[in-house]
Order: sequence, then C-alpha cells, then structure tokens
Amino acid sequence: LVSVPHATSVTAAAINNGGDIAGFEANSKGATVGFLRLRKGHVFTLKVPGASMTQTFGVNDGDVVVGGYMVGTGSNAKSYGFTWQQGVGFKTVSDPKGVGATTVNGVNDAGDLVGFYTDSHGNTDGFVAKPR
Repeated sequence: LVSVPHATSVTAAAINNGGDIAGFEANSKGATVGFLRLRKGHVFTLKVPGASMTQTFGVNDGDVVVGGYMVGTGSNAKSYGFTWQQGVGFKTVSDPKGVGATTVNGVNDAGDLVGFYTDSHGNTDGFVAKPR
C-alpha cells in the first residue's frame, strides 16, 4: 500500500532502484498534485506554482522527478512537462513542436527525458531530450 498523508486517492506511477515512489494524488479539496515518497517515508508534495493540476510519472535514482502539469481549464488548458529535484525546484519542459501540449513520462539516471507532445496537426509524437 502506498499512502500519502491527506490524500483521498493515490496513483503510484514510478519507482526507482532505491524504493522511492513518484505518483500523484487527489486531496480532500479535489486538487490533483504530484508526490515523491522516499523509501524511509518522507513525502514531498509537488505542485507547479499556478498549475491547475500536477502529475508525476517518473523518478530516477537521483530522485529527479518528471511529469506534466496543466494551466487553465477547459478549451483554454495547456499542458507542459517538468523536471523537479530537491534544492533545484521545477523546470518546465516544452517541446518546440508541441508548445502547450507536452508531457514528460520518464527519466533515466543520465538525466535523459522521454515523453510526448501533440503537434499542430493533432498528431501525438514522442521525443527524447536532455535538459539543459
């Protein structure tokens, strides 16, 4: 059982070799936020400032967390990928061919990212990236 304090629903999405788990949860206010739960029990709640939703999908052995967040709602919503690391914070990832429609769903121990975006023709395209 993966538990997160004050969560009403928990989705565990990734685990690293150290047993740290990344995922997302819904809280009692109905907000969806990401989390990193360390093997020893400490939980980081991850919410991109100004985002209407934050979800984490991957974590590497250095506890770099990746995911996606949304700003706006309905037809005005845009999604962006992100990386997060303790002491560094959030960095937005937005593929130039899919600005406003990017998700990062994996990170390896070298820091390489994988994800996808929706292009201007409505096609979903995958990408591999190395953040700067």
